[in-house]
Amino acid sequence: MKFSELPIDVQERLNENRKALAKQNTNTAYHICLYNTDGTRYFSAQRVCKSWHDDKGHYMPFGGGTSWVIRYGCVQFKPMRNPMGQIDYELCNGKVYGKSANGTIIPNSLPNKKDVINLINAIGIFIL
Repeated sequence: MKFSELPIDVQERLNENRKALAKQNTNTAYHICLYNTDGTRYFSAQRVCKSWHDDKGHYMPFGGGTSWVIRYGCVQFKPMRNPMGQIDYELCNGKVYGKSANGTIIPNSLPNKKDVINLINAIGIFIL
């Protein structure tokens, strides 16, 4: 179903929710989630542990290395059934893109947070 085919009150509610997404940006030590000011694009990066051993094979109790898993895409809506049994619509992170509008290639993972911040600045539509 297309957005224009939804009822007018649902379209208005989804547009209000979409504009409010820009205020929900998070930037912590293990997770970065950003939305552009229009609420149409999202950027999500999560820090994950690659292994419990270093490159020499020694066990490391706090993890041998981490990387950041990157997701960049558009915000879409999906139908859901509310507790009353009626179909309602909510926003969700939709299609994932491998390249931004300005031509920046989005990798699947990066080694450190500094590279993630540089990628966010290269995309240019997100405010940290």
